[in-house]
Amino acid sequence: MNEVVIKEEELKTSLPTMSIGDIVRVADKYYQLVETPEKERTWAPRDKGELKQDGINLMEVKKFHGWTVKHSITNYQYTIGKWLNLSMPSQRHPKEGDFPTIKKLFTHIFGEQVELGYDRYTLLVKQPEQLQPILVLCSKEQGTGKTTLLNFDKALFGQNAVILNVSQYEQQFNGIFASKLVIGIDETVISKTFIKERLKQDSTAAEIQLRKMHAEHKSLPFFGKYTLCTNKETDFIQLEEEDMRFWIRKVEKIEGKFDETFFDKLVQEIPAFLHFLLHREMHVPKPLSRQWFSKEQIHTDALDRVLEESKSTLYEDIKVFAEEQIYRSGKDLHITVSELKGALNGKYDAKEIIKCLRQEWKKEPPKQQRYTPYCGSELKNGRPYLFAAKGVLQDT
Repeated sequence: MNEVVIKEEELKTSLPTMSIGDIVRVADKYYQLVETPEKERTWAPRDKGELKQDGINLMEVKKFHGWTVKHSITNYQYTIGKWLNLSMPSQRHPKEGDFPTIKKLFTHIFGEQVELGYDRYTLLVKQPEQLQPILVLCSKEQGTGKTTLLNFDKALFGQNAVILNVSQYEQQFNGIFASKLVIGIDETVISKTFIKERLKQDSTAAEIQLRKMHAEHKSLPFFGKYTLCTNKETDFIQLEEEDMRFWIRKVEKIEGKFDETFFDKLVQEIPAFLHFLLHREMHVPKPLSRQWFSKEQIHTDALDRVLEESKSTLYEDIKVFAEEQIYRSGKDLHITVSELKGALNGKYDAKEIIKCLRQEWKKEPPKQQRYTPYCGSELKNGRPYLFAAKGVLQDT
């Protein structure tokens, strides 16, 4: 997907084609557009019998085939053909100006990757359907700006953004976030494998099953982009080397005197920030992966620490043993599965060791060969795995 060019005449959001109080029929059910006390719009179910009692002429009600989702800040439409849009119009409109407070926040959050941070938000505004990595902000400290970014996202994208906790995300019913563009999950600790797999699946899914209580499940286009915040720095999730869906940044504590007007300034600068995003040139102008950025571009030391913490106990035991033998001999270590099993005092069976060597150590099954065992001096036949002294000692 190449970069979308927004024309000047498209910079203002289309006037809403629906008003508060409007009633529609979607498939065989009726809904009314209402405004909550928090000034948010939503489609509230209405009973057909009650509408008749209220004197509503059902023949004049607009009819739609079903629901869809299409996000747009610049050219929003309530209806897409005969489908009703579950996303909501933006209340923010671009206007040229400065945004020093937003720059300060983004520089603090994204550091040396700040241009990639701007790219992330440019894509959200101009190409909301483009897949993106899951952004993770981690820090043990308070006052780092992690939650401030989630609240800024909510202010920027309005009803098309939501902030959840893990329990809300893992529950069966997903109506709270299925139609959202930006999904923030605060105080994240992903202790269950299925939550991690669900996050990975959702972050690359083109559709999602909308599940609401007492309602038929239905498929919707899904464009949710995730931002996770956690007070854990290394053990909030178990990752594997192949997990390039995660962009993990360690965020430092904000230095200086607390500014109680900081968030208000952020909100006031949103029009200027939108204008900037709509007119800037992308730092990464073309997609380098399904999620736009390459694995190398979003790599961080924080990711390396999470990957290291994610290693199994068996991996660590093998690593300690290999290091000891290589330090002692000064040579490469050749060792078979059965020898490794004995060296680890039988704590693990052969199948576990082979799986660890293949998945975590990335070692291919060895061929039959002559080798010198670690605990002897005479050559023997076997299928030893090689632990190169240079590679093992570099990792310590």
